[in-house]
Amino acid sequence: MELEQLDALEDKVNQAVALIEKLRRENQELKQMNEELRSEAQSKDLMIQQLREENRHLEEMRSQSTLGKEKEEQIRSKVELMLSKLDELQFNL
Repeated sequence: MELEQLDALEDKVNQAVALIEKLRRENQELKQMNEELRSEAQSKDLMIQQLREENRHLEEMRSQSTLGKEKEEQIRSKVELMLSKLDELQFNL
């Protein structure tokens, strides 16, 4: 093997080593980004779960409020009916 061929081989080996080092750094960066994204996804999943629970609670409160309004309307109707009967009695006296 001639000296020129040996130098060319050494250059290729050095390029391969540099490429391997670069790929290892990129791999490490990608692993770090992956971990950060997984952590962010877990946080967002937790937030979604909390928002769903809050939404469920608000729906329950709205439902109870609607039932309360319906009962209030029934009571109002009965009171108006009783007042009209009292007015009627008073008018007939």
